[in-house]
Amino acid sequence: MPPAFRTWLQLVRAPNLFTVPGDPFVGYLLAAYGAFGPQVFLAVGASLCFYAAGLLDNDLADLAEDRRERPQRPLPSGAASPRAVATVAAVLVCVGLLLAAKLGAPALTIALAIVAAVGLYNHVTKHLPVIGALNMGVCRGLSVLLGAAAAPYPELLWRLLAAGQLDPLLIACGLVTFYIAAITHLARFETKAQSPPLAKWLPALALLGGSALFLQQIHGDTFWSTMAILGVAVFNAAAAALTLASDSSAPVPPVIGQLIRLLLLAQTAFCAAVGSGPGSLAAALLILAWPISRAVSRRFYAS
Repeated sequence: MPPAFRTWLQLVRAPNLFTVPGDPFVGYLLAAYGAFGPQVFLAVGASLCFYAAGLLDNDLADLAEDRRERPQRPLPSGAASPRAVATVAAVLVCVGLLLAAKLGAPALTIALAIVAAVGLYNHVTKHLPVIGALNMGVCRGLSVLLGAAAAPYPELLWRLLAAGQLDPLLIACGLVTFYIAAITHLARFETKAQSPPLAKWLPALALLGGSALFLQQIHGDTFWSTMAILGVAVFNAAAAALTLASDSSAPVPPVIGQLIRLLLLAQTAFCAAVGSGPGSLAAALLILAWPISRAVSRRFYAS
């Protein structure tokens, strides 16, 4: 692999990119009650652009800290130039907004909110306890809503949410938000000697609570398959927490990557819960992405 290509894959956290398309797919399928339309791919493309741009901007914002604590990373090591990274990030944001604009005003509004939330996290709230973690979670939760805004009749999205007609979508969005917030909170301690006990268990607890709420909304043939997939996700999250709790010297970054990849299982369960042909296909693709993301993580860090 050419060094320059590898550098850019590292900058955009290649293992984590596999978890991004699932957010808008989940939002679309739950908002469209299992129907499928090609416009969902515009939301997927926009989400990927915003995610990659956010990571590039994050590394630019952390450059001084990385020079002290992570000098081997692309920017502090000189493998990538700040100007090039900033340029690519700006282009990605513009492309993402253009894709969202093609979906209409609701999607563009959500896209602008994603860009604002990402910028707020990278430059203001990142180092603030709780607030920063919630800010990051909101970024991923908005990505789910971006997919929902790509569904037919997006102008009805807010009314349906307010009327309780899209509760599974709302719960899925909340689970993604709080699960990513819990992982982000744990990641604050990845360069520290110790992590607080609650931080180690919070991702598993968030996943467990969100899964229980989501399952209350599922009835019919898809209940047991959805429960089984969410159960595997919760079990793995608990195992990751137990690893950190039982060994104080265990490195946190690999666990962060493992927990992020578990988002693929939650997304798989949400798609499987729809029970339609498109939902089953999306679930199959997402579950296949889980081992692939794990394989890629052996060559690229995820945190």
